[in-house]
Amino acid sequence: MTLRNYAAISSRIIPEKEDRSFIDLNTEKLCTHVCVNYLLDGGEDPKILPDSEYPQWLFELRLEGKKQLEDLDPEVDGWLYWREYRLRQLRQIRRIEKLKQKFINLQESPTMRKSGYRGKKASLYEI
Repeated sequence: MTLRNYAAISSRIIPEKEDRSFIDLNTEKLCTHVCVNYLLDGGEDPKILPDSEYPQWLFELRLEGKKQLEDLDPEVDGWLYWREYRLRQLRQIRRIEKLKQKFINLQESPTMRKSGYRGKKASLYEI
């Protein structure tokens, strides 16, 4: 009879991390302050200011996603157009390379060699 010694159970118990984030339900505070989702050490949430107090460039930021290649104009968008154009070329090259590899593997398969397939379609009865 063999006796195996397993590792002893640790006597130290690791406490779970407490969730210090919370959702503020005070509607008056939600309307007047920017309520951040992380804990600020020793301070309160910043107050919401009128639009005239913020810089103008803040309202001119583009918040929508990336434009598609069809929506870009090389004269207007410049390097953004050419970057998107090059990325599309690279994706197409990768896709073609994957297809080439699949086709080469198919050509070397035993069933293709047996059927004599070399660029022409073989009938089902020849295989």
